[in-house]
Amino acid sequence: MFCVVLLLGASGPAEAGKVKDIVKRSKIKSSVFLPSSRQVQTQVIRNSVFFSPLETAITDGPEHNSAIQTTKVDFTFDGWQVLPFEKIKRFDVWLIGYDNGWKETGSKISYNLPPGKKTYTLLARAKNKAGEFDNTAAARTFMVDVSEHWGKIKIISVVHRGTTAKPHYEKLTLRNQASDLGLNITGWKIKTKRFSFSFEIPLAARVYNPREPLASDPIVLTKSASVDIYVGKRSPLSVNFQENDCLGYLRRQFEGYDAVSGGSCPRPDPSSYNHLGLYCREFVPRIGNCETPQLSPTQFGGSQYNEKGEPACRDFILRSFNYQACVDRAKNRASFYLAKWKVYLGRTEEIFDDLDDAVYLYDGQGLLVDTYKYQR
Repeated sequence: MFCVVLLLGASGPAEAGKVKDIVKRSKIKSSVFLPSSRQVQTQVIRNSVFFSPLETAITDGPEHNSAIQTTKVDFTFDGWQVLPFEKIKRFDVWLIGYDNGWKETGSKISYNLPPGKKTYTLLARAKNKAGEFDNTAAARTFMVDVSEHWGKIKIISVVHRGTTAKPHYEKLTLRNQASDLGLNITGWKIKTKRFSFSFEIPLAARVYNPREPLASDPIVLTKSASVDIYVGKRSPLSVNFQENDCLGYLRRQFEGYDAVSGGSCPRPDPSSYNHLGLYCREFVPRIGNCETPQLSPTQFGGSQYNEKGEPACRDFILRSFNYQACVDRAKNRASFYLAKWKVYLGRTEEIFDDLDDAVYLYDGQGLLVDTYKYQR
């Protein structure tokens, strides 16, 4: 009662307590993001009691009605008791759209929200030692505006400087860091900040076929798989492709800039040449993996070898130790496909700044998937 008398004497009934503040808060512009049902829910919670002896302010965090391109959100609060004046360090918070109700926290709280496009409203109310709380909770509405694949496909590296002779020999690498499901990234977009250069991730050949080098397959990154995107070179195979266990046969067509992983180049089964002569059966195991032996014109066909079946050995070696033969015998094995793709842009100009830049990855809906920043 004593407190009420002081308030009336100081300011009159119209100025008492938080009357004006409550009116101001109740008329705050509705969020442009919230559906009408959510706005009603928020307003009921905030205006459930007319007078509160405490005040609350959200001093740091996403701006009201803003869209943010991250899933990690931090808030800082300030609170005080009106009479007697006292700073408040305890708060109740409710992130509508994420929390199930009020929960207690200190002057700071962090949220790791799920990826995707969604609107949230944070309510915060100061609470004193007696358990009384601000019944006109401070509110902050914001939208998380990132792809559902946020945190799953990452830009793990950017080579923004080529060689002195070839400065356009730049490269960036994407990797599936978290999704257990394969993600089709064909049609996703890469954009650089400095030069505003952008391109869509194209199709590729899942199995390179020398007879028909066509890029007709989407690039699907399975768990831990990656794609290297080479800015300054055309494909040595005339097509973008997924690496496989037989590409070691073609490794000499590549350079250090885009060297292939190699693979084991599965060998012919011994039963496929067991019918051939002794010298052949001794020679074949000595052929190195991913090697096509350079036979002399007379080797396995000349008069120096008169054992029956030796000319057939030459034919067997030439047919069996090459890329296409390796693919034919290994393509149905689980280990045939390697977890790496190669894409070539074939540009003669740089797309990354040498000193500092930001690179953005967007999904097929135009939503941000990842950001990579670097500086010297």
